[in-house]
Amino acid sequence: MSSLALWLCIVLLLGSGIAADIPCGYNETGFHEIAAPDISPEQIQTVTLSALSQYPGAPLAGVPRLSEPGIEVKSNIELINDAVDPQNTITRNKAVEIASDAPGPFNIDQICYIYKYVRDNWEYVSDPRGIDYISSGNNTIALSEKIAARQNRSVAGAGDCDDYAVLTASLIEAIGGATRVVLAYGGGEGHAYTEVYLGDIDSNSTKAILNWLQSKYNSNLVYGHLTEENRTFWLNLDWNSTHPGGPLYKSPKQSIAYVRQKYLKTPVGLPPQYAPLVKTGMLSCKVSDEEGNPLASTVMVAGGDRQFPVSVDLSGGFKQKLPVGEYTVTASKSSYNFDTKVVTILEDLEASVDLTGTRENAPNIQIVTEAVDPVKRCVYYTRDGENHQVFKIKVYITGPDKQKIKSVKYSLHQTFEKPEHVSTDASNNFEMIMWSWGRFVMPITVTTMDGNEYEYMYPFTFRAQLEDAQRSGIRFIDATSSWDVIGGY
Repeated sequence: MSSLALWLCIVLLLGSGIAADIPCGYNETGFHEIAAPDISPEQIQTVTLSALSQYPGAPLAGVPRLSEPGIEVKSNIELINDAVDPQNTITRNKAVEIASDAPGPFNIDQICYIYKYVRDNWEYVSDPRGIDYISSGNNTIALSEKIAARQNRSVAGAGDCDDYAVLTASLIEAIGGATRVVLAYGGGEGHAYTEVYLGDIDSNSTKAILNWLQSKYNSNLVYGHLTEENRTFWLNLDWNSTHPGGPLYKSPKQSIAYVRQKYLKTPVGLPPQYAPLVKTGMLSCKVSDEEGNPLASTVMVAGGDRQFPVSVDLSGGFKQKLPVGEYTVTASKSSYNFDTKVVTILEDLEASVDLTGTRENAPNIQIVTEAVDPVKRCVYYTRDGENHQVFKIKVYITGPDKQKIKSVKYSLHQTFEKPEHVSTDASNNFEMIMWSWGRFVMPITVTTMDGNEYEYMYPFTFRAQLEDAQRSGIRFIDATSSWDVIGGY
C-alpha cells in the first residue's frame, strides 16, 4: 500500500475513535499496517483499505495501536523519563565510545552499533518482588563494568526489559537521537521497548534509511510505528528482535512513555558512505548587518523533516550540503531582526542566501578611529617583538545618542595580549587606546542605560589615515623611549 493509501486509512481510523499511532512494517512497496489483536485481518482489510492482501504471509497481526496509558503503567512513565540520562558523563562517554565505530554526524549506523552492543551483552535479572525498579542509564553502565570485571567478559548491562529500554534510549539520546519507550501490557504480562525517531515518512532520506535497513539485515519488512499527527516513523529497537526494525512485540495493550519531550526531535541521517545515493546540492549563506559587515549569529535551516541550527562565526558565512528540496532560512542574534528567505536546493548546484540583520531601536551613534594625535598633531609608532611597525590608535564613540550609552566593550584580535577592553567613561567618549599594525573586524558591544545590548561588526583599519597624514606632512614620531606616550593596548 502506498503511504497515501495508508494515510487515508489513518483518517478513517481517527473518525472511528481508534488510537492514532499505527504499528506497521515497511518495504519497497510502502508502509503496511499491522492488525490489532482483537481485529481479524479480514476486518482490517475491509475497514482500513489495508495492504495485507498485497503482502501475504507476513507476520502482520497481534500488535495494538498505541493508546492512552492505563492505570497499570501510569506510575512507570515518569520513572522512565527521569531515568533516561544522556546528560550524564558516564552515559555520554559510553555512547560516544560505541558510536565512534561509525564516526560522523548522527546516523542510522550508530544506532545499529548501540543496538548490537546492548543486545549482545545484556544479562537478564528480575526486579524486586512487587516493585517496578527502573535503573538510570549511568547506573546500569556502572554496574555493568563491575559485572564485566568479575566475569572477565563484555557486559553492557543487567536488569529487566525497562532497564534495557532506558539504557538504549539514554545512549541514543546522548549522541543526538530522539527516542521514546513503549510499554506493552495486558494478559498478566508486561514489557518495555525503545523506539527511535527516524523522520517524516514522505522524506526521501527516511525511505532511504528504511531501504538501507531492509538491505543490511535482509528483512522482509522494517517495523515500527507511524504517527498520525505529523506523518513520522519511529523504528522498533526491542530486544526480542535480532536487529533494529525487527518484528514488533505483541500484547493486548501498548502505550508510550515519552522521553525528553521539550527538545526538538532530530531526524536520523544516513551513514556517510551511503550519503552519495541521496541527491544533494549546496547551500551558501552570508549574514551581515545593514552596512554589509559580517555578523556572528545562529542560522536556522528548515525543510522537509529537517530543522537544524548552524553557528556562524565572525566570517559571517557558511556552506552546507543538503538533500534536494525547498528550505526556509533565517538568522537570530540579540538586538537584530532578520527576514526569512526561501531557497530551493537542486542536485549538484549551489544556492546562495544573503541575510541582512536590522538593529532593533539601536542608538544613533558613530564609531570613530583616530591615528593622528589631535593635540600634538603627530602619529606615534614603535616596533613589536617581530619588528612590525605598530601605531598608537584611538577608537571612541560619538553621536547624538551618546548620553544613552552605559558601557562599550571592544573585542580585539586574538593576537592581542588582552583581547577585550571595556570602557565606561562617557566623559572620554568611551575611548580605547591601542597599539596596532594590522586591520581586522572588531566586534563592539554597546550597552545602553536600559540594559539593552547592540553589537557592531566594526571594520577596524587606519591605513588610509596614515597615508593622509604622510601627504599632509604630519610628523611620525618613534615613541619607543617615550614613556609618557606608551600606554593603552
